Amino acid sequence: MDYPYENLNPEKFQLFCQALLVKEYPGVQCFPVAQPDGGRDATQIYFDIDRGKEFAMFQVKYVRNPFLETDPHKWLAGIIASEAPKVKIQIRAGAKFFVLMTNIPGTAHLDSGSIDIVNKKLTEELGIKSICLWRNDLSRRLDSAWDLKWAYPELMTGPDLIRLIIESSLSESKERRASAVHAFVTTQYGIDQYVKFKQVDLDNRLLDLFIDVPINFSQRSPWHTSEHWSRFGHEMQMEYWSHNITGGGEESILVLDERMAYARRMGANGTGAATFALSQAAADDFPFAVIEGAPGQGKSTITQYICQVHRMRLLNKRSDLSQIPQGHQTAPVRLPIKVDLRDFAAWLIRRNPFTPEAEEIPIAVWNKSLESFLAALIRYQSGGAQFDVSDLQAVIRLSAVLLVMDGLDEVADIKRRADVVAEIVKGAERLKDLSASFQVIVTSRPAAFENSPGLPRNIFRYLSLNSVTQELIDEYATKWLKARRLVGRESSDVKRILKDKLSQPHIRDLARNPMQLAILLILIHTRGFSLPDKRTALYDSYIDLFFDRESEKSDIVRDNRELLIDIHRYLAWKLHVESEQSGDERLSCPAGAIEENRLKSVLRIYLDSEGRDPNGTDLSEISGFTAMGDFFEN
Repeated sequence: MDYPYENLNPEKFQLFCQALLVKEYPGVQCFPVAQPDGGRDATQIYFDIDRGKEFAMFQVKYVRNPFLETDPHKWLAGIIASEAPKVKIQIRAGAKFFVLMTNIPGTAHLDSGSIDIVNKKLTEELGIKSICLWRNDLSRRLDSAWDLKWAYPELMTGPDLIRLIIESSLSESKERRASAVHAFVTTQYGIDQYVKFKQVDLDNRLLDLFIDVPINFSQRSPWHTSEHWSRFGHEMQMEYWSHNITGGGEESILVLDERMAYARRMGANGTGAATFALSQAAADDFPFAVIEGAPGQGKSTITQYICQVHRMRLLNKRSDLSQIPQGHQTAPVRLPIKVDLRDFAAWLIRRNPFTPEAEEIPIAVWNKSLESFLAALIRYQSGGAQFDVSDLQAVIRLSAVLLVMDGLDEVADIKRRADVVAEIVKGAERLKDLSASFQVIVTSRPAAFENSPGLPRNIFRYLSLNSVTQELIDEYATKWLKARRLVGRESSDVKRILKDKLSQPHIRDLARNPMQLAILLILIHTRGFSLPDKRTALYDSYIDLFFDRESEKSDIVRDNRELLIDIHRYLAWKLHVESEQSGDERLSCPAGAIEENRLKSVLRIYLDSEGRDPNGTDLSEISGFTAMGDFFEN
């Protein structure tokens, strides 16, 4: 078995190699990372009464693209040039043996393979017995070193994580817990295999239609500002010079350069949300994150995909893995637990979210906590296996975990949402203390009101989904046509009409996110060149399909559909009028949010003018959905 050593940076790879040496040579001395160590990352000292103190010295060399190193002579020449002067100084101090450790794969051909060549050349050039431990040497030592896999979860493969749960000392419950987790992961894998949008006859495999929507810091996040990126860049620049001055090495500097470039990209243009969330950088720097996006922008699909990537690896789904980018296949693996926050909200009021009747849960098996709900979720989705909070805690202690909580905005009742937020914060903090690596992602639409309950920004970092780029539009259209099995002239016509329509600004606005793009493509396919160019007619078609989708998700929309459509038309007109007026009485706040009391006041006036009873309508729920609408921007 090979391991993804490239998930480690040079410094962490050195620490890992030192830990591997400690297991094999208990008396080894390990030197701190990124300090002038005279060419010694570790030493093994031998005391001999007659010959005095002698030692073996170990040097670690990390290569970012190890499989591109096809010429061992050239690579070795660089090593010898940099290390020989240091080694010769250490020889005078008693060095008798030199060991080079690297993540490059060696070749075994007798006398002509890199293993034999490098061992011979190192010994000849350095003047002491020398050997290189290659990628395969490290992997064979790591195969049975489960404690190291736990300490460096970036190296863990999918089967490793399940096996770790089984083989670790979980007393008599280990088989039961492992079986429950495996069954749970299998169930969630089956649930998330498809993207469903039946209003446009879309029911396809997730991998067939997925595009990686760009992500950036939320406009309201303190991390969004250019000052943050300037400060972040300055901190990394200082780290850069620290490594340069103290001999951190070229690889350390390269990593810092890449991190600085990445920071600039994130601050300016964003990167793919899934690519970011699957990275070690996200787990390290964004352990608690909120991903915000407008309706249809792909929040749920992105988290669905992220979880599926981890599940594919845990379940060793090789066919699915072959369809995703290589970087996603080798990202650090985690145990994914995906939660619908509407279910969690029901749990908090002692209603069983896993049965159609939503009956009251007996107090003996209920606790108002995130952990209690997660244990019940695993119990239910594992087919009824015995699994309680103690089991959950035991598994989390042994696992790198990703907890995804989808749809905070879909908890419509404000008081219940506040309760959900409070329990998420308390539960996530408790679980984080148990797990060595714990990542939380919550999805939501942007807050409708300034006082809407939200996760605290001093704990959760807010990220926002951006509009899809032209490149992603083309990618999605190609995948959509393939999924619909449209070929030849039909396919060509759709592509030609799409290109023509996107040249019109008001239609280009209707292709800014995956759901809108899916609607546009189905309208093009069904109406062809007769697709209306008029803004109002086209928007009416969009709104009909949008409300079809929202009706499936919300009783509020289903029961008040016509009223909500009328309200959106009224508010769109009022916003347009007020945008051309001056004065303090404005509907929209400077930050782009709508003040709740002002919106309710406008709605009361509208309902009264239409002969409806404002007192007979739940204004909190109606105004909540209205403020979350995505059509004001269009």
